[in-house]
Amino acid sequence: MQVPSHGAAQPARHSVISPDAQRVIAIVGAGFSGTAVAIGLLRNPPDHATRIILIEPRAQIGAGVVYATRDYPYPLNVAAGQMSLDPDTPRDFLEFARLQGIHAAEGDYLPRQVYGDYLRARFEAARAAAPAHVSCVHQRATALQLRRAGGHWELWLDDGSALRADDVVLALGNAPPAGLRELAPIERSDRYVHDPWSIGASGEIDSVLLVGSGLTMIDAALRLAAIRPRVRHIHVLSRHGWLPLPQTAESRPARKPDVRAALDDARGSTRRLVHAFGTLIRAVEASGGDWREVLALARSQLPAQWQALDRHERARFLRHARALWDVHRHRAPSGPLAAVQSLARAGVLNVHAGRIESARLVEDAVEIQWRPRGAARSRAWLVDRVVNCTGPDGRTTNLVNPLVRSLLSGGLIRGDELSVGIDVAQDGRVIARDGNPVDRLYYVGPWLRARDWEATAVPELRVHAAALARRLAQTGARDAGHRERHATG
Repeated sequence: MQVPSHGAAQPARHSVISPDAQRVIAIVGAGFSGTAVAIGLLRNPPDHATRIILIEPRAQIGAGVVYATRDYPYPLNVAAGQMSLDPDTPRDFLEFARLQGIHAAEGDYLPRQVYGDYLRARFEAARAAAPAHVSCVHQRATALQLRRAGGHWELWLDDGSALRADDVVLALGNAPPAGLRELAPIERSDRYVHDPWSIGASGEIDSVLLVGSGLTMIDAALRLAAIRPRVRHIHVLSRHGWLPLPQTAESRPARKPDVRAALDDARGSTRRLVHAFGTLIRAVEASGGDWREVLALARSQLPAQWQALDRHERARFLRHARALWDVHRHRAPSGPLAAVQSLARAGVLNVHAGRIESARLVEDAVEIQWRPRGAARSRAWLVDRVVNCTGPDGRTTNLVNPLVRSLLSGGLIRGDELSVGIDVAQDGRVIARDGNPVDRLYYVGPWLRARDWEATAVPELRVHAAALARRLAQTGARDAGHRERHATG
């Protein structure tokens, strides 16, 4: 068989790998979501012969973009006490950290690479304890194309091989930031940094523009502050110029409001939901509590509230309320945020509200023309680097990932109408271009935001991963029973 061309030369013929005697589950991506699904299958395995294949080009599973070992100890944005793989054992991650000599409390924000180590340790323990009829391997490769082959799937990989699977789980993780049209003239220059995690390798920097003011910007600013000689000017530009609000280190006693009733009364309307949250927050603060408690109590109800909004109301939320929601919901640990604010007080970092109008290379710098929010006239900066800190792009049609492009062109997946993810059925199956769920093709990861909105952090993703692992085990049990009945019939 001939592998479809994707730019790089591939061998002309390949064998399709799939032992007929066992079921094969292919998991594409071994960041948090893919690794969590594999752990779930290994801990509660199917009762028939099963081979799990984790397809991941990185040498380490469980790292992904977020938890990889880097030259700077980027902190987690979620407290250690909320990061265990299993919500029923909430201290599991803390206990792992303490065994590594890290004396952490539940409210501490540990380095992300420690969490990657934790995922790998739990994966290896689950693999070692799995029964003999269940195996799991890591295949270092990038998936290029997926297609049907009779009653199976065929995955074509960039190592020149193809594998046949009964079930495929897409666990692709966060997409890179969106390319900005105004920055197109400098995108191929080494003055532009599209991957904010690579900023430490950008050489000596005197002045820099960080586009975006959310959590990614916090990480980039901290990394820049660690570079020597020190960066003298850090400009931060976003539409509103809002920084994330801080996490809280301690909870204060307060009267618990009836969040469920208040949100149910507001169901179906963005305006009513925003008003309900405002009312709840004011009531909690008036009783001496912390406004963050309202969001914590509402968290489990957000998917149902999002699904109750029609397309018009969702678009209204994204247009008018998303920026305000993001700074409240996606908060920064108080330590990193205080460090960024210290840079601002020292005059090193300045946050601006506005938009970029143009960018061009000028000798050994970049000239940025930008317009402050509400201003009639543009301003200009000369900077050494421009770093894209706008966060993951939810528009699948923008991605150059060959597998995603193959899935879209083949109609196996479709982006949602508002470009925040892909359409996924309640049972985890992806929804095809024709509107029907695709049997035995699943998705788990941050693109679930299109369905649930609240679906990008470990406390939600671990639940989705565990549920999908159970579903896969049950599906396999039904298939095994069907094969046995067929053989004896």
